[in-house]
Amino acid sequence: MKSIIKIFFLALLTVLVMIVVIKLNYNKAIETPNSDNSEKITIQINSGESVDSIVDKLVEYGLLREKWSNYFKLYLKLENVSEKIQAGIYKIPQDLSIKEIAQTIQQARGLDIWITIPEGLRKDEIAEILNRELTKGGNTLFEKDTFLSLTTDKEFILTFGFPYQLTDLEGYLFPDKYAFSKESMTADILKSMITNFKTKTDLKDTYNDLIIASLVEREGYNADDRAMIADILKRRLTEGWLLEIDASLLYPQKDWTHVITNEDKAKDNPYNTYKKAGLPPTPICNPGLEAINATRNPKENNYYFYIHDTQGNVHFAETYAEHNRNVQEYLR
Repeated sequence: MKSIIKIFFLALLTVLVMIVVIKLNYNKAIETPNSDNSEKITIQINSGESVDSIVDKLVEYGLLREKWSNYFKLYLKLENVSEKIQAGIYKIPQDLSIKEIAQTIQQARGLDIWITIPEGLRKDEIAEILNRELTKGGNTLFEKDTFLSLTTDKEFILTFGFPYQLTDLEGYLFPDKYAFSKESMTADILKSMITNFKTKTDLKDTYNDLIIASLVEREGYNADDRAMIADILKRRLTEGWLLEIDASLLYPQKDWTHVITNEDKAKDNPYNTYKKAGLPPTPICNPGLEAINATRNPKENNYYFYIHDTQGNVHFAETYAEHNRNVQEYLR
């Protein structure tokens, strides 16, 4: 009897492990881009075409990896997408994930203008990307100036129901891959980005947290650096130090490549953290989830200073003297 019970539990454990592995593989498959190539492929879905035929066509055209075809079918079934697939001609980028492909083929008009917004850009830079890519895709309704104007429109901002008062949407234009149509209006595009921010971040952060995350985004180059830098910035704030963040100096310049001078550091403006105590008045960019998570979960350390050398490697220091030695060694 003991042997039977033991075999039963071993079998049960094996099944559970297999379920977990399959679930992890499934989650990875539906979120991972099909490739690094963003070139669009034109594909036609016919009225009444079967799911198997559509999947085979996606694989044939290089839009879906063959090894993921069953995951795609499973996703369509679990999410009740099969019946929502609409006939039409679609221009689909090769770098979409299963979820994004499924989203695309549910739109008769075709959400075929796919735009990637990188992390760490200002709203004016995002407006430029949207204007360029939407125009290229045939959208004549987007207006860059209106987009920027809406980011400081108090009545428009109130419609999002943030739990705190906002006067500027800088920081809330979530970096991600978006699908728009030729009929997408300026306000709707902005709403999509804000809604995505609220969904991806769960609105767990205060406004100050988002400002810190924007600093961490521009100052750190990877997840480990950002978690360390987040801890340094929070301690400097708590202990009354000036933040002395180069990236915040560059924000009013609207030029991330500007070479900072002593004159810049002497300017009297609210984003000059070499002169002004505390945080700048708004986020200095739109941070990604990695920087936001680093701010939520900083990596405890004893450093107060850091620099990045010309190769992008970070060098931390506990004292100003050690920091100066790093500057002399790695930046001179």
